[in-house]
Amino acid sequence: MNTLRESPNLDLLRATAVLFVAIFHILLFFQKTVLGPFNFHSIGHWGVLLFFVHTSLVLMLSLERSGRGFNALFLGFYARRCFRVFPLSILVVSVVYVFHLPVGHLNRGVFLASHTSRFDLFSNLLLVQNLTHSDSIIAPLWSLPFEMQMYLVLPAFFLVSGWSRSILPVLGIWGMSVGMVVGARHIYRYHIADLVVYVPCFVAGIVAYKLAESRTRNWPFVAYPITIAVITTFFLRGPSPERGWICCLLVGLVLSQFREMPDNWMRKCCQQIARYSYGIYLAHFICIWLAFVGLAATPVAVRWAAFFATLIAFPVLLYHTVEAPMIRIGNRLVRRSVQGDAPAVTSNSPGAKPALAKF
Repeated sequence: MNTLRESPNLDLLRATAVLFVAIFHILLFFQKTVLGPFNFHSIGHWGVLLFFVHTSLVLMLSLERSGRGFNALFLGFYARRCFRVFPLSILVVSVVYVFHLPVGHLNRGVFLASHTSRFDLFSNLLLVQNLTHSDSIIAPLWSLPFEMQMYLVLPAFFLVSGWSRSILPVLGIWGMSVGMVVGARHIYRYHIADLVVYVPCFVAGIVAYKLAESRTRNWPFVAYPITIAVITTFFLRGPSPERGWICCLLVGLVLSQFREMPDNWMRKCCQQIARYSYGIYLAHFICIWLAFVGLAATPVAVRWAAFFATLIAFPVLLYHTVEAPMIRIGNRLVRRSVQGDAPAVTSNSPGAKPALAKF
């Protein structure tokens, strides 16, 4: 049985990732990404890389529960992912497009709209901007195409990870994924390197999954956030794709070593942030624009109050009106159509309630 099946530590990782992204965009808006000796310009990107590790790991756990048949491992998995990811992204893209919200870019404290043709709009709706070289209509949307495309091979990676009791084959996959990206950089005409540059980050999550099968978790919890902070600092001191791959692997190697977070206010807070993290990720950019640009004529205190109020209200509303209902619909359809599929629990945030998880 995998020791990370129900893990508040993963909620902490996911909460950290989404807060890094939101904090980065706040700093970017106020042009404060450099604070004394600290440069936080890449902390948002690092947050996305942590998302990739987390997503890969918890989806491997989901596949573990789904059964061993082809329909359950592949068709059911893909169907659940579509019902989990697309409804909210389509809603956000549609709102931005219909109301012409200028949230495509943030440059030197100025929000700018993307130049979106109908072709670009459909690329955003289908989450294939990286394939069509279209701008994301809202800046944080850029990472979702890479996730969706990685989903295509995760079931196969799950099967490979189950064929051996050793971690070595999975580490070999990580090494091959790095070699694939390095080699692809020489194929400029097809831009293949741009498509596979994050594969090592996803594979790091599979490394964490495999290690969790046998680790006893005897390191003290207090060392867990310290370790993540050290790895984060290492990445920020020289951000690059190569350093990102190494840092993601380090996270994957240590995730299963720590005892779980104690049952306290921090654990409950991380659980809530993790539950609503998809909405936070997609909506926070709009919240920043609305509070600090749309309400620019109001007092500073009002702007900050509006920011925090919308940052809480929008994700909660989106979760209960869009995310959770669509997850339940997807699970019901899969149960009816996929023989041998697992119970309707597709948890990308192990601390969340059954069947209602992350993207």
